Formats: sequence, structure tokens, C-alpha cells
Amino acid sequence: MSVPTLAICTECTALPDDRNYEGPTSPDSLFDEVMSGVSDSGPGEIPNFKHKHSSEAIIAYRKAPPIPGLFFDPELRLPAELADDVLKKIMDAYFQNENVNQIMLFGRAKDAATISADGQDVLGSSDDSGLPPFLQSLLVQLEKVLKPVLPHATYHLLFPPSSEPARARQAIINLYRPGEGISPHVDLLRRFGDGIIGVSLGSGCVMNFRRECEETRVAVPKTAQNLDSGLAKDGQRGRWDLYLPERSVLVLSDEARYQWTHGIEKRLGDSVRDDEDSVDGEEWMERDVRLSVTFRWLLPGADVVGDEDV
Repeated sequence: MSVPTLAICTECTALPDDRNYEGPTSPDSLFDEVMSGVSDSGPGEIPNFKHKHSSEAIIAYRKAPPIPGLFFDPELRLPAELADDVLKKIMDAYFQNENVNQIMLFGRAKDAATISADGQDVLGSSDDSGLPPFLQSLLVQLEKVLKPVLPHATYHLLFPPSSEPARARQAIINLYRPGEGISPHVDLLRRFGDGIIGVSLGSGCVMNFRRECEETRVAVPKTAQNLDSGLAKDGQRGRWDLYLPERSVLVLSDEARYQWTHGIEKRLGDSVRDDEDSVDGEEWMERDVRLSVTFRWLLPGADVVGDEDV
């Protein structure tokens, strides 16, 4: 068996013991790109908008916004037993140090020797991704639950057959304590490909999506165009706020991946309605400790660190 070209690697981002930080708020220059024209409130006092009629409160919706390439079903949840098991193993393995709030894990592309002539995995090689077993189990479950709900092209993008050229996944795990957030950003274009899967564990929160202005908007690569998103374009609206419940799954592809930023504002809770047309039923959702697990495809050569992505 030949030596894999991309080795397993883990990196921890440690923060000072200062409770004024925002959590994983400033995307690492190696892995995320903050787009110009997008700002964040920055560290400091955490707003707690508990009053339903506050002019500052932002209402989020449980229903997915009509952003092409964004897929989300509030009723689609991972099995509680699996989610609890993955959460516990992640916390035990990576977050015993309270100053650590982010872990990056790099898998490897499957070696050609693990693929048979008909494009199927050789028996016993299914665990050869380089990611921890509990993340492999999570990926297996995601592959199962997303198949009936995603368009074929999007599902193929996330879970390509073994007969296609091998690619390596990267997993980034962020720990958010109540009141913490992350600045609006687009995942690095030269390091990660199309097709991102995000999982919420432990608690829900609101994620905001902002359309890029014309000056900073990124062209969607040809390989990502014309995916059957199943959603209409949303006109001129430039921001949507979506509530991500515990054990929910979010998929970003096409325009949602390349032309909209995503971020989490610092709050202790969120005001949530079912959808835009709901006049009643607004609910305040307290945030608890939350883990986000995000899977992304590494582009060829993305394991080489250089100045071009900084």
C-alpha cells in the first residue's frame, strides 16, 4: 500500500483566559475569509435581547431561507443517541482545557489500494479516512439521512462514489459558550471546495446569512454552477437569520457557499418564529454550550501552507 499524500493532523487554537472573547469569532486566516464590508460587534459586553418587542432584537426563522444552494430542514435531526455520543467523545478528547475552543482535523484521501476494480471500497478499508471513528460514524449517518432529502447533484457533491478521484475531508469543531459568536465569513476559496456540511450539537443558535455586495461577490466556480438547488432566488433581500436547533444539519453549496457569508452574533439567546409569515408564536430560545462540527473538502494542494491564502 502506498503512503497517503495527506497525513492526519490536528491543531488546537488556544485562547487566553479572558471571558470577554467571542469564542471562535475571528476566522483563522488559514481557513476562513472575512469579506470586506462585513463587520462584527467585536469583543465586549454581550447583548441579551430578551424582550420580544425590542427594536434591537433580530427575529430568526425556523424555515430555511430561499438562498440557492442552502439546504435545511428543521425536522431533520440526527438520532439523539448518536449525537450525545459524538458530543461526549469530542468534549472528552479535545475540550478538557477550558482555554481551547477550536479543533481542526485533517483526513486523507483514500489510497488507491483500498479501492477495488469496480470502484468499491475494499473490505476493511472503510475506516481509512484518517478522521476519528466517532466522526466517521457521524459521516455515515449524515450520508444516510441526507440522501432522501437532497437533490441528486448536491448529494453527489457531498458523498461522491468511490470511482471518482479521491479527495480528503477536513473537519473543524468549534465550541461556543452562551453569548459567544463568530464573525461573518466565507470559507477560504483556494483551500476548500464546494459542498459544506454543518452539524449543531448540545444547543441551538441562530446563524445569519448576508449577501455579498457586487464589489466583493465571488463568482461561483463552473463546477458548482447549475446544481439543482430546488430553491428559487430570493430577490433583493440581503440578510436572513436561521435558527439551527440541536442535532440539526445544514448544507451550503453553490451560491450559499460562495456568495453569502455566514456568521453567529454574540447573544445569550435568540428570538425565533416559524417563518416570515408567522405573526404569533415568537419564542425566546436560550443558548447553552454548543458544538458545531463542519465537514469540508480540501482542494488539491490545500495541505501546503503559503501566503496566497492569507
